[in-house]
Amino acid sequence: MVDEHVKMYGKEFHEVEFLEIKCPMCKGRVDEFGYCNCGTGDS
Repeated sequence: MVDEHVKMYGKEFHEVEFLEIKCPMCKGRVDEFGYCNCGTGDS
């Protein structure tokens, strides 16, 4: 089984680090790749 998260980002989802920056749109934390929760329904 191929882990799509590892394939795309080089690490498992629980290994992603989050920054202290909050997204101005969804107020979710921004991760080390520059992504937030916009569009996920989970802010």
